[in-house]
Amino acid sequence: MDFSYRKATIEESNQITRIYESAQAFMEAHGNPQWAKGFPDENDVRGGIYGGILYCVIANSEIAAVFAAVNHDGNYDEIEGSWLTEGNYIAVHRVAVSEKYRSIGAAKFIINHAAEELARTRGRTSIRIDTHEMNKPMRGLLISQGFTECGSVYISRDYSKRIAYEKIL
Repeated sequence: MDFSYRKATIEESNQITRIYESAQAFMEAHGNPQWAKGFPDENDVRGGIYGGILYCVIANSEIAAVFAAVNHDGNYDEIEGSWLTEGNYIAVHRVAVSEKYRSIGAAKFIINHAAEELARTRGRTSIRIDTHEMNKPMRGLLISQGFTECGSVYISRDYSKRIAYEKIL
């Protein structure tokens, strides 16, 4: 499958919101409460678009997946454990794949291609990401793609614990 990525547009906000809602249902059905409280929602999607941090992965001229990328995450300032680097990183968040494109490489494309390219373009030397301990698909993907489990961080939105990973580029 050929994937590409680009910044999301406001015209796509409804479609992106539906992808997140589908991902929330998928996570809940598989025992992962990470997004059980409705995050991300339409306001989060619009904020990500207006903030220039939300990206779409495109396949066959349609949105296959979405993710956010930021240069710093305050939730990562304190970790139970230790990061691999001093902090010149890009943080990847809100990774969600549409039902049609699950299990065919869209998430791997985000982790291996899009995030790495964004990090290098921004002069970053690593990628950091966190996920819920019950998110077994994402945890397995991260380890298989060269990420190292570094410890735990707490998300300020609800003070929930997440497993933190980093990959040096």
